[in-house]
Amino acid sequence: MRKTLLPCISVAAAGYFGWMQFEAYQQRQQARDLADIDRERRVALLKIDGCQARVDLLLSVTDRLLKAGGMQVPLDIGRDIELCLARDIMSASGRADMEKRS
Repeated sequence: MRKTLLPCISVAAAGYFGWMQFEAYQQRQQARDLADIDRERRVALLKIDGCQARVDLLLSVTDRLLKAGGMQVPLDIGRDIELCLARDIMSASGRADMEKRS
């Protein structure tokens, strides 16, 4: 009986471990897919005004950020500004405003 019990437990444990790894892989893939969808949605919204709204928001909080002890840009604004620059959708006037302030 011991000779059959140990291999059965080993096979069951290996199957369970494999299944858990597959589930984790699926969850990571789904998270990547959702992040890609969110990024493309943000790009579509940012293209509407050439990122001018985000640039204006960044420039409006610059004084408060400096008074608070340093230039720590809020994560969502920084992420969108980086996306505008990476996809080259920022308008020339928005880019000029950012360069003038920095």
